[in-house]
Amino acid sequence: MEIPKEEFKCSLPIQIRFSDIDSIGHINNNIYFSYFDLGKINYLEKMKSTSIDWTEGSIVLANINVDFYSPIYYKETIVVESKITELGGKSGTFLQQIRNVKTNEIKCRCRSVFVAYDTALQTSMVIPERWREIISEIEEINYCLDN
Repeated sequence: MEIPKEEFKCSLPIQIRFSDIDSIGHINNNIYFSYFDLGKINYLEKMKSTSIDWTEGSIVLANINVDFYSPIYYKETIVVESKITELGGKSGTFLQQIRNVKTNEIKCRCRSVFVAYDTALQTSMVIPERWREIISEIEEINYCLDN
C-alpha cells in the first residue's frame, strides 16, 4: 500500500514501555491512542507557548480513525508526528502518524476530529480567532467554515 507523503512540523519521540507490549510481542493497538494523545498534547503545548489563552476554551475529540499499516515492536525507535489539516467554524482535524525513526516506515496514521469546547457553558464554541492565527502560522490549513 502506498502511503501519501505528508510534511509534519511537530514531532515527539515516544518511549515504549514494557506494559505497552501485548502477548504476541508488539504494541497493543489500544496503546496507539495514548501515543496519539501525547502527540496532540505536544502540538497544543507548542501553540500555547505562542501565547494562546487556554481560558478561552478547550478541545474535545468527536471522532478518531486509525489505519494500522504494520506492527510496532518493543525495541523500535518511534515518533508521533502531528498537524492540524482542517479548521471549520467549531471543529478541526488532526492528522497524526507514528513513524520508525531508523527506517522511516510509517506504522500507522490517525485522523481525529476535535471540537472547540466552552468548559464553563459545557457546549461547543466557535474556534477563537487567536487559535486560528497561531495554527495558520504553523500549518497550511484547509478552511471549511460550514460547521
